[in-house]
Amino acid sequence: MNEFYQMPLFVKLKVRDIEKSKEWYINVLNFTSVFDFQDGNETTSMTHLRGAKYQDLMLIKAAEVNASDSVIINLFSSNIHSIYQAALENKTNIIQQPTIQPWNAKELTLKDPDGYIFTITESVDANKDFDTVIDNVKVQL
Repeated sequence: MNEFYQMPLFVKLKVRDIEKSKEWYINVLNFTSVFDFQDGNETTSMTHLRGAKYQDLMLIKAAEVNASDSVIINLFSSNIHSIYQAALENKTNIIQQPTIQPWNAKELTLKDPDGYIFTITESVDANKDFDTVIDNVKVQL
């Protein structure tokens, strides 16, 4: 059973094939289905998916999709390796393999089936404080 809560922010994405997209988010990003909204023809026209708490997405069926690289959606994960493996198994377009960044994060960047870009982020050292991380960024950049 999914927890019900008011979502302070969520993203709506137009998708061509809602079932294919839903399957990708479940199989690659480990999201779960909260609910599917069906239209009068009993065809799914919107699906609500959830990763971790407050990682909510609404997929909306659309005839035309114009994904762009102007917006990159960032998700935190505690196991980037499993997402990377799932991305490989599902023949996902991997833009950047898991890479350690100066800001104390390992990042993996993917494109979903409709071309939306997601960066998956995992902490490298959770014990580092903010000032130490920022000082390290200044040195490396």
